[in-house]
Amino acid sequence: MSVEVPGQPLAQRVLSAAAGRPSPPQQFLLHGPRGAGKRRAARALAWALVDPSRAHEPHEESLDITTVMASGTTIRLEDELEPVLAALASRPVVGERRVMIIDGAERLRPQEGADRILKVLEEPPPLSHVVLVTDSISDLIPTIRSRCMLVPFRTPGWRAIRDQLVADGDDPEDARARARADGLLALRVGPFERRLRDLGSGLALAALEGGASGSELVHDIQSAMEGAADDHPSEDLERLRAEAAALEGKRGGKTAAKRAEDEARRQRRRLVTEGWQHVLDAMASVFADALAVAVGAPAAVRDRRALPRLQACVGPERVAELEAGLGEIQRARSGFRLNPLPDLWVEGLLDRLAIARRGGAPPRRAPGALSSS
Repeated sequence: MSVEVPGQPLAQRVLSAAAGRPSPPQQFLLHGPRGAGKRRAARALAWALVDPSRAHEPHEESLDITTVMASGTTIRLEDELEPVLAALASRPVVGERRVMIIDGAERLRPQEGADRILKVLEEPPPLSHVVLVTDSISDLIPTIRSRCMLVPFRTPGWRAIRDQLVADGDDPEDARARARADGLLALRVGPFERRLRDLGSGLALAALEGGASGSELVHDIQSAMEGAADDHPSEDLERLRAEAAALEGKRGGKTAAKRAEDEARRQRRRLVTEGWQHVLDAMASVFADALAVAVGAPAAVRDRRALPRLQACVGPERVAELEAGLGEIQRARSGFRLNPLPDLWVEGLLDRLAIARRGGAPPRRAPGALSSS
């Protein structure tokens, strides 16, 4: 039976051949960059093993297919893994086989699931299969990796990314723009990251057009970023909050609530910090498109939605400015590793871009650094 893996011909051939064997392998490891389609492929493979007689959509549910995901940084043995392993050892309910998918297998740690999984991989129960999925195979414990059939996933081209976005419900023109501008990242980002990249694009266009002051723009984006972080909790945080709600007033309820509160604080801090990286990525993309317009190559513009505004404000006389601007954006990104206040770096970046727009030479001193006498 063919296992459909859009945009991944090698993975599709490997999985289809494996699933079509009279005795398919019982241990699979799907690895490659995030957003390459591994999780969808894992579900498609699971259905090909459970019910090879007819086609199923990967998202369909089955009593014989179970997915284990990490809560936080690890996959807990007692709470998350052990119940599924017990079910895996029993006979299939309605299909020909049972399948367990472990999403985020690099989070398996010794004494927290890794040793238990090793035993299952060495001696899997009859009619059972384990499908491990990881974005970072180098972080996976070597003894787990060596016991699995490796299935590599590659970074797809922008057309395959566009087609996947359209299949997921995006407007075709928006999908094309996002696929060309962001590449594989277009499949990785969620609503929070997408909103930040839109803000970054607007920030870059305002800088090119000589719009609002840097401090006003940065303040508006910082406020929007904090609000977006609260409005888009991760799946891990939602799961922890659900666990806390279920245990409210019961034994372990306070611990569960504290765990959810701690994760919410960590997520907000992490998302805001990472959010500025998304803003700068989008700014760099707009400046690259502006440079394409300035040198007379509008066909190379990746986000064609911004083309009219770029053509209205960019000409050949701004080539040097745009090249310098791209360098300044990269300098600001590098500065994030040294400064805990990325919003200050972005304010400084906008000031330097404004100086370059007026024909001056941006100062080379980092924000907050003392001038030498």
